[in-house]
Amino acid sequence: MATKVKKQEVVKELESFFNSAKVAVVADVSGLTVAELTTFRRRLDAGKSKCRVGKNTLVKIATKSGNFASIESLAKGPSAIVVGYEDPVQSVKATVDFFKELKKGTIRGGVLDGAVLSTAEVSQLASLPSREALLSSIMGSLDSGASGLVGAISGLMRDIAYLTEEVAKKNNAA
Repeated sequence: MATKVKKQEVVKELESFFNSAKVAVVADVSGLTVAELTTFRRRLDAGKSKCRVGKNTLVKIATKSGNFASIESLAKGPSAIVVGYEDPVQSVKATVDFFKELKKGTIRGGVLDGAVLSTAEVSQLASLPSREALLSSIMGSLDSGASGLVGAISGLMRDIAYLTEEVAKKNNAA
């Protein structure tokens, strides 16, 4: 059994684990092998996310004061907690996709901005496009609007040029 000092160290590690996180997903990992969990962790590392399996009581203590205090209602039984640091959608999507591929484990829910997310809400969040895709879509929309504006202004300038040319011809003819 771990000593009180060791438990305090684990709580400090968990506090730093949650410190700058944007989203947390709690998943039931019963039935997963160590190799499958390792594969899952490697996938998450690529997307600036981390996975941690820990005692639920220590997780509850570590998240007591902060945005993830509501994780207490989800952390029951063998749990893995996935935390996303940059793009919340990417880490949730990676988690949902991994469990779908593996056909093992279930997602219990998540926490985003202090609010508890149900399993259905986590799935909806995973179906959203990533931050990069949203930004490129916005930029495309802005670019098409700017292109349309440039086209309209250049057409107006061309019409003014034709009009002044016609007026000049008419004045020279008279």
